[in-house]
Amino acid sequence: MKNNFRRLRVILFFSTITLTFYIIFTLKISSENYVRISTTTTTEVPLKPGLLIDPEHSETRKLPVSHVFIVSAYYYPTSKSLGENAIALNMVVDCKSHNVDNATYSVMGSNDTHRELSKAPSQIEGVPSCRYTTAMARTNTVANLTKLEMESEGVTVEIPFKVARYTSPKPVVICISPQFVAEQWQIFMMQVHVAHRFYAHLHIYLTSIIESYFHLMREYERRGYLTIDFWLRMKFAKSETPFFEPNGHVEWRNQAGAQIDCLLQYKEAAEYIAFFDMDDILFPKNYQTYLEEFSAEWLVDPTSNSIYYGRREHEFVKAETLSEFNFKDLVSSLRSSPTVKRGKVVVRPDRYNSTWIHYSWHDLNRREILSPNLVHVQRPLQKNGSNKITETWKMEFGAFNETIKQEDIEAIEEDMKLMKELPNISKISQKLPKSDFYLPIVFDCYYKAFYGAAFDNKPGGFGCPNADLCELPQREEYRCVHSDANYFSGPHMEPLTFHFANNSFWSWSIGCYQ
Repeated sequence: MKNNFRRLRVILFFSTITLTFYIIFTLKISSENYVRISTTTTTEVPLKPGLLIDPEHSETRKLPVSHVFIVSAYYYPTSKSLGENAIALNMVVDCKSHNVDNATYSVMGSNDTHRELSKAPSQIEGVPSCRYTTAMARTNTVANLTKLEMESEGVTVEIPFKVARYTSPKPVVICISPQFVAEQWQIFMMQVHVAHRFYAHLHIYLTSIIESYFHLMREYERRGYLTIDFWLRMKFAKSETPFFEPNGHVEWRNQAGAQIDCLLQYKEAAEYIAFFDMDDILFPKNYQTYLEEFSAEWLVDPTSNSIYYGRREHEFVKAETLSEFNFKDLVSSLRSSPTVKRGKVVVRPDRYNSTWIHYSWHDLNRREILSPNLVHVQRPLQKNGSNKITETWKMEFGAFNETIKQEDIEAIEEDMKLMKELPNISKISQKLPKSDFYLPIVFDCYYKAFYGAAFDNKPGGFGCPNADLCELPQREEYRCVHSDANYFSGPHMEPLTFHFANNSFWSWSIGCYQ
């Protein structure tokens, strides 16, 4: 009997142990399953309103509302290509949350007596790897427009607009892509005097720039060489729905948006518009002005929408001070690479409504110019400083392989001399930076973000080309002027909520940032 009782106790003991382990194991599995399910289903839970953090720029989730930043809106009482009372909208749209391919936008135009709702078809100019893409939409509205609104499902928001230009300082306008932490005044001096020599007007967008360099540009603006324009960071003043920060999720600071803005500004005013970077210098090959050169190129194929110039890489030794800056010396130090990179376009604005960084994705009639190439002076060499760019991005350079006429060299040098002798410019020259500070930092950041993988087979991906998180140290001795504005957000609208800025101004308190 005792033996049977002992046997029963042993069986119960082991059964209890087995049952306990089973319960623990089952609970563990259930717990693991709960965590796994909860992790997988968090993306299905509605997100809170406000900024979403995505440092890897890898989040592709569709949000309940697509946020749109309206960069600019232009009204054309008459337009050669857009028609009567045309509206052109330059926007950045969250393309992961809204289908932007051939999308239409509802636009309400009003004057003193009429109000009219119209649909604005759009086209995009950007890479699909970025969450936010550049879009241009166009429509026609009431005459004598006094009020412009965006509409969605009965909700409207009023947005600011400008009347497009109908006169231009010169028949050829060169749109210079946005400058940030700009310090390379030597390249600016080359660009502005070459453009002036060949009778073009520069339109330059600025995000941030060394203060003395900014004042140098202002002196040239006062004398009619150029127009300075604000290039703002995009900000959402408020939002009732979640959103991703636009500046870090758009291609290269929305450079395409700046070029579209310039195109829309001068669309009815200029005969030709060129889209260059500051370091893209064009020397006409056969004629004395850009106007004559471009007109001759269009005679070759009058049906072309644009002509396309390749960019040949160059290096040159730059002067440290404005007083020693000499165009003849600069030209004699130019050395060419056999490398000709993807180029830039000059367009007939009556045949162009939008553009990308290099050309419009919608231009099916672009003609390539084999010679000359743009002189791409991306690699200025310091006389007495480190030249890490050439060490990082190895490229062979040899004899100068483009043509600059001697008469043009002498005329440009004379023009520079006259400007340098002006009292205001002479005073500003004392404060211009003598050596590079931001250039190697930005280059290194861009190289790691994109260029290394693209050109040198370095590790890295081909996601959204963007380096908005570059760390840019601040300096007491060289402060920056930065663009700023008043920012506004419209009411909650579905499927699109609109944001915009107005009353742009220069700020001396933000610092040297993108």
